[in-house]
Amino acid sequence: MGEVKSILKVASIYMATIIGAGFASGQEIVQFFSTYYEGGFYGIILAGILFSIIGYTVLDRVYRERIRNYDEFLFPSVGWTLGWIIEIIVALFVLSLFCIMIAGSGRILTEKFTLPFHWCVVIMAAIVMLILMTDIKGVVAVSSFITPILIIGIISVGFYIILFKDTYVFNIGLDLEKITHNWFFSSIIYVSYNSILSVVILCSMLPYLKTRKTGVLGGILGGMLLCFIAFILNTAMYMFYPDILKNELPVLGIIGRYNETITNLYTLVLWLAMVVSALTSGYCFVERVGTKITIHPKILVVVTCALAIPMSSLGFSNLIATLYPIFGYAGMFMVFIILIQWIKTSPVLYLVKANHVFKGGRRK
Repeated sequence: MGEVKSILKVASIYMATIIGAGFASGQEIVQFFSTYYEGGFYGIILAGILFSIIGYTVLDRVYRERIRNYDEFLFPSVGWTLGWIIEIIVALFVLSLFCIMIAGSGRILTEKFTLPFHWCVVIMAAIVMLILMTDIKGVVAVSSFITPILIIGIISVGFYIILFKDTYVFNIGLDLEKITHNWFFSSIIYVSYNSILSVVILCSMLPYLKTRKTGVLGGILGGMLLCFIAFILNTAMYMFYPDILKNELPVLGIIGRYNETITNLYTLVLWLAMVVSALTSGYCFVERVGTKITIHPKILVVVTCALAIPMSSLGFSNLIATLYPIFGYAGMFMVFIILIQWIKTSPVLYLVKANHVFKGGRRK
């Protein structure tokens, strides 16, 4: 029972790095999958497989090689020069993500409590700062608590939309320029930019990997659950495409036409998703920068959260449509490296090698 709990915790933390506001709001699903109609469902299956492979491979290596941070994973894999290029990409991405999540969560507080936006951003930056002060333990504790709520909330609302749909609530006939020309590459880009953040977090998971099985099954389970949840959301979004495109928060745009109570509850889910994204991205930025410059971690946390306040003016959907694909292309190299490592350590490869040696021995 204890190992099952550990596996679920690892899977929850992995999922928490990906189920952010873009995912929970439906904006990522629309941009990267729904725009390809039936192909979007194939893209989600491909993304789920890749997430499972990445989670399994990274956590398995973290356990076997006793990796404690991202540097110990990155530089032996790609070398010093490419390692530093990837480091810069990671830092820029997680800082951008951190700022936009602070702004997004602040915007929700503004709309619900009619407080000035600037003060809501300050409040959110302060909340996240206090949690980040506890280092990875606080991030893990909050993520483990919130992620099950996000999963239940997203699945419930997804099924609600599917069962009680009324596509006539939207009728505006919009269309959206696709991220790429086909669902396959769109799915690859989606996995790539999400892996920038998730791999950094996974490399800090050694204290929670009591056995190799915990890491392997936690990574695979996380990828499978992500696939299932994305499939549910895409089914709901698909029913309203392309009319839903006028909404920056597609899921809220749909359920807001049906039920005010459910809308309020899902707004809370979305806010929690933004908090988790802010925590994971903020931790990643502090952890990466902290290994490169001599500064007390708590001071770095304060400076990072302070930076988010003036940088909170980016648009939510614009960020997903422009910044995410850019980092997706940049992150493809790391995904490629991880897949190569998976192939090298795959049981199938061992069987092929063993079969080759066996046949060679018989020929002698």
